[in-house]
Amino acid sequence: ICREAGTGINMIHHYFGNKDGLLEAIVAQYDEGVFAMPMRLLATPARSADDLSARMEMIFETTLESCIANRDVMMVVLREQKQLKMLDSFQAAFVAFLDDAKSMGIVRADLDSSMVSGAMLDRVVSQVQFAPWIRDTYGVDIATDGDYRSRWSRGNVDLFLSGILERA
Repeated sequence: ICREAGTGINMIHHYFGNKDGLLEAIVAQYDEGVFAMPMRLLATPARSADDLSARMEMIFETTLESCIANRDVMMVVLREQKQLKMLDSFQAAFVAFLDDAKSMGIVRADLDSSMVSGAMLDRVVSQVQFAPWIRDTYGVDIATDGDYRSRWSRGNVDLFLSGILERA
């Protein structure tokens, strides 16, 4: 880390106390960055099924892109089982967003919003975590293939919405 930052260990200790302090700072920056855009998308209730669909696609895409851009940090967070403060806020906002959609009759009244939120995050994290294996096995690189990323996001939104939209 010192070599990459062009500094010495003394500077790390001066600013962060120790390597755990540095790790905490990196995790906090990752936490804020990954969920910044999705939190803005969840800030107001969906106005319609089309609005809900469009926002969910953007939430999938922006969260996926942030995780891809910060994959190394994400892998450390997973390995070290670090708590992400914004993750809790994101989950609460996503549940509230879906609950608002329930009250407006956009999604099923019996939908378990917390399970949908967790499943969405699981899909994103798994795709990024296993990206090297997916690339080697299937020849698809989500990190570099924007068309695949968009198709993946649309496909996941379709999967989620086909099960939660009210049937006419």
